[in-house]
Amino acid sequence: MTSPQKKLFDTVFGLLISQGYTVYDYLPLEDEPVKYPIVVMGATQQTSAMTKYSRNDHVFLTIDVWGSKKQRKVVSDIADYVYNLGIGYMKTDEYTFYGQTNQQNLEMSIDTSVPNTTYQRATIKLELTII
Repeated sequence: MTSPQKKLFDTVFGLLISQGYTVYDYLPLEDEPVKYPIVVMGATQQTSAMTKYSRNDHVFLTIDVWGSKKQRKVVSDIADYVYNLGIGYMKTDEYTFYGQTNQQNLEMSIDTSVPNTTYQRATIKLELTII
């Protein structure tokens, strides 16, 4: 049996690939040739809480979308797609996840962390409950 956080990661990764996006599970190095925009699957976390009557697991997934300084609209469009993946039901062969609108977070920014380079960047943090 696959852990819920891995299953969610793999499912979202596959959905992004099926939409034609270039997806990495790591941030490409400076010397790697990259055609923007790209999607970078980031950190995952799983928390568990038990009550007398049920188990309440939550899975957190952070995804970054990177684009060149002139690709704000396309970065925003991809980010909106990812954000909306976290709302409602997502069924896999092993788990059913549910995300509420107020559990999701999307932030757009201009990233200048690489010298002499400006990127458009969206960071999406998804939180889904296992039901």
